Amino acid sequence: MIWHLNLKKNYKAYLLIGYAFLLLVHFVFKDYIYPVSVIYYCFPTPILIGIGLVLAILSFRKKLYFSVISLVVLLVVFHWFNAYYYTNPTDENAKSKILFWNVAKEEFFPIDIIIQEVKQSQPQILAFVEAKYLTENEVNTLSKALPEYEFKDLYSHMLVGIKGNIIDDKLYSVEKSHEVYLINSFINNKTVNLIIADVYAYPFIDKKPPLHRILEIAKQNEVSIIVGDFNTPYESVHFHNYFKYYKSFHSYCNGFTATWPLSIPLFEIDHVWISNKFTPVSIEKKYFSVSDHALLIAEFY
Repeated sequence: MIWHLNLKKNYKAYLLIGYAFLLLVHFVFKDYIYPVSVIYYCFPTPILIGIGLVLAILSFRKKLYFSVISLVVLLVVFHWFNAYYYTNPTDENAKSKILFWNVAKEEFFPIDIIIQEVKQSQPQILAFVEAKYLTENEVNTLSKALPEYEFKDLYSHMLVGIKGNIIDDKLYSVEKSHEVYLINSFINNKTVNLIIADVYAYPFIDKKPPLHRILEIAKQNEVSIIVGDFNTPYESVHFHNYFKYYKSFHSYCNGFTATWPLSIPLFEIDHVWISNKFTPVSIEKKYFSVSDHALLIAEFY
């Protein structure tokens, strides 16, 4: 009974301790250790800001608590804008483009939107994941509407389109963890190796093995471009080794870098990586109600 009264009396202090722990996980522990990483993935910066604002309101009558929490929230807001909001103009001279989209949500494949966006942006590579409702007729329709592209309906609900030729493809899959397609293609008289990745969204998956495996496959096969839904934030420590070989489009975004859900700047889980021999220019995000993921168009030299 006494314990219950003390808990009720000091609940604000316990909430502050819990908030401090979440901040410690986000900025220090990150996802180095599983299962602490689950907490890290579930509490991105915008959610931490929201929790801080609620705690500030609850502590309004205690000036010291209110002042400290308000300062912390302001620092986190500053970090959010500084690390996740960018402005990058497009460049008409950057003629190399990639279109990537996780089309999961509605029970149909958004073929009209795709044809419209491809005709407008003219990317060399098209990659889609979670295309669960793609049919053979729709692949044929795409081929007729966009005859300069070669399309292939891949296993694991993926689709690839190449403005050139698809030479070969290989699936690397681990049940309940990830699926990776290695695509060998021929574009503008050059061989281009591409990876399309889909790391499962189940929160209790240790993301270290799939992310390390994707990089190993890329290194072994001299992959130039990696795209996919990694269901892992850009800040993950498991992306650190990627920077030795690839460049991320994270800082080349226009607006917030988050790609999910549907225009809410919450999680940056869809990624485009290109070989260090290329130069990123910008990445454009477009939202359509048929998917809760942003459609990404990355351009580079």
